[in-house]
Amino acid sequence: MNKAPSLLVRARALTGFAELVSDLGGDVDGLLSSVGMTTQMLAQPEATISMPGAVTLLETAASQLAAPDFGLLLAQRQDFSALGPIALIASRANTVGKALVAIARNLPYHVARTSLRMQAGPTAGLAWLRYELPPEIGGEQRQSVEMCCLMLIQTLRMLSGNAGADWRVVLAHRPGFPLPRYREIFASEVACQQSGNGVIFPESLLENVLDSRNPQIRVAVERFVAHLIRRSPLDLACQIEELIARQLADGGCSLTDIARQLAMNERTLQRRLDAQQVRFTDILDRVRRKQGREFLAQSVALVGSGASARLQCRLFVALVGSGASARLQ
Repeated sequence: MNKAPSLLVRARALTGFAELVSDLGGDVDGLLSSVGMTTQMLAQPEATISMPGAVTLLETAASQLAAPDFGLLLAQRQDFSALGPIALIASRANTVGKALVAIARNLPYHVARTSLRMQAGPTAGLAWLRYELPPEIGGEQRQSVEMCCLMLIQTLRMLSGNAGADWRVVLAHRPGFPLPRYREIFASEVACQQSGNGVIFPESLLENVLDSRNPQIRVAVERFVAHLIRRSPLDLACQIEELIARQLADGGCSLTDIARQLAMNERTLQRRLDAQQVRFTDILDRVRRKQGREFLAQSVALVGSGASARLQCRLFVALVGSGASARLQ
């Protein structure tokens, strides 16, 4: 049976880590080396790193830097790097509920085997967007869980346009610092030592229609795409590949979709690809093969946990398409 170190997360999850540690007077290289990582490993957002290592890193940093809210401080630095890809996915949904389903469907690409699911809230009329790390991680997880729950409530605010002052964040662990500080950061009620983690909000919010002109979604997408283009200003294929990778599980990968996200006419995008002798379908196929291999590697852990081959096949097809298996060679 595979151990937890086989679980992976995209390096993007640690965006801003080095800067935050430096601002707090810490030793970036020393902290990273304590979990077998380097600054070079964090330089490629799409690269995969050890999930248990990332979880341990945040706990170690919080302890060494005497920053009990380290995970939350890090989440506050991740605006477009985290919300941008979420906004890309959400921009094609017509309700908040459907957007959340699409986000959950894409989650395995970013964070292996992390659970994001909707369930009934503690009382009638409430919904609970519940988040859990894989149980194999073990050990202290407070920093990672709090960081992800802050991203959850920020996502709900972006999608709904609602400040959510009457929502409630629930955390399974003991508070790491006074509750007023939690309420200040989350801008909502916070309860610790609950039966799980996540955000509880009015169920009616799920039926809210998403306005295609939603300024929060539009700005998040624009900032993310602008950042992507700055990273690879001359490499159009690389830009397209990253946009496809962020959305493949939800099917938002047509030339029309990508052109719109790049704020480009579809014919203009096609002409630029032709000039570089690059085919859109080749890029799409390359991303499918890459994600397919990553999924199959992760599925070894599912076999060890008793998941059936039928379940693996169903998940694989959902990710890369029914004809993908023949293209993995």
